[in-house]
Amino acid sequence: MDQNIKELIEVSRFYGRDKTFVIAGGGNTSFKNENHIWIKASGVALETIDENGFVCLSREKLKIVSTKSYSANAAHREAEVKADLANAIVSAGNNRPSVETSMHEIIDYQYVVHTHPTKVNALMCSNNARVACKELFGDEALFIPYTDPGYILFKKVETKIEQFKAKYGKAPQSIYLENHGVFIAADSVAEIKTRYTAIMTKIDGKINVPLPGDESKPFDSPLLDAVQKLHPGFETFTAKGVTDNLVRHFASDFNTFQNAKTAFTPDDIVYCKAHYLFLPALKNDQDQIDSAKKLIAGYQNSYGYLPKVLMVEGEGVIAVEENLKSVLTVLEVYLNILKISFLSDNFGGPKFMTKSQIEFIDNWEVENYRRKMAKS
Repeated sequence: MDQNIKELIEVSRFYGRDKTFVIAGGGNTSFKNENHIWIKASGVALETIDENGFVCLSREKLKIVSTKSYSANAAHREAEVKADLANAIVSAGNNRPSVETSMHEIIDYQYVVHTHPTKVNALMCSNNARVACKELFGDEALFIPYTDPGYILFKKVETKIEQFKAKYGKAPQSIYLENHGVFIAADSVAEIKTRYTAIMTKIDGKINVPLPGDESKPFDSPLLDAVQKLHPGFETFTAKGVTDNLVRHFASDFNTFQNAKTAFTPDDIVYCKAHYLFLPALKNDQDQIDSAKKLIAGYQNSYGYLPKVLMVEGEGVIAVEENLKSVLTVLEVYLNILKISFLSDNFGGPKFMTKSQIEFIDNWEVENYRRKMAKS
C-alpha cells in the first residue's frame, strides 16, 4: 500500500474515533497527487476505514464539475453532478464518492480532513459565528456563510478560495462552514494535527462555562413502551431513554428546550430528522402516556413522520429507531446537539438551520442515501 494512503487511513481513524470531532458517519478525508484524488466513500465511517473505504477519481475528469453548466432545477442538477463524479471514478467497486469531492479537489494541499467538531460547531452554529471566527482565527480563516451542500456550496467555496488567494497569495488551510463544520488542509498529516490542536486551544480559551462532565445513564419510563408501539410494525423498532446533567438542563422546562428543538447541521437531519418533541411532565403515568400520544399524533400530522427524539420534562431524552444500532446513533447525534447548543452561549447563542435549508437536506437524494447506509 502506498505510504500516502497509509497516512490517509491513519489520520482518518485518528479523528474518526474521537467523538469530539466526528459523530456517527460524519466528516470526510482525502489525499491527492498530481493525477488522482482518494476520498472517503459516502456512508463509510472514518473510525474503522481501510483502503477499501476510499474512492479514487481522476482529477482531470473532475474538472468538468467546475466548468460545466448544470440544470437550474436543484434535483436535476445534483443528479447531473453525481453522474459526473461517477464518471471520474477510476477505482474498482460500487462505493460512491463523498458529495464534497469537488471541494476537496480544489483545495491546494495534498491532505484535507473535514470534520464537525463539537466545539467548532458551537462556534459555527452560533449567532456570532462570522465575527467570532474572525476574532479567533484572523486572516488565516476562510468563513463561508451557510449554503446548501452539493454543487452550490462547491461553487461558493471555489469563488471564495480564488478571492482568498488573490488577497493573500496562497490558498487557505482552514475553511469554516457555518452550521456545518471545518476543512483543514496541509501537505502532511502532522501539520493537519498541529492545526487542529491550535484551533481547539483557541476555542477552549473562549469557553467560560464548560459542559457538565457526568456520564449519560439509562432511565426507565412507562413512555418507552408506549412510544415504541406507536411506530408501524413496532416489533422492529427500539426505544431507549438516557439522562445526565446536560439532558436535564434542556429537559427542565419547555422554554429551555427551545434551544434544542431543531437541527443545527445537515448531519443532524440525516440521523435525527429536523424536529424534536417536548413531552410535559404529568403526575399520573396514564395521563403522561395519553398526553404523549396526542402530542405525537400532532407532530406526525405536522411533519408527516413520527419523531425520532422526544424530550421528557424533568427526566431525560428518548430515541426511537428501527434497530438498536440506529437508536444509539440518534442518541449520539442528539446529545451532541445539546452540547453544541449549550456551548454556543459563549458565542451569542444558538443559530438553527432555517425551514428552507432543512427541506433541502430532507429531500436530497444524497442525504437519503447516507441515511440508508447508516441503518445498514
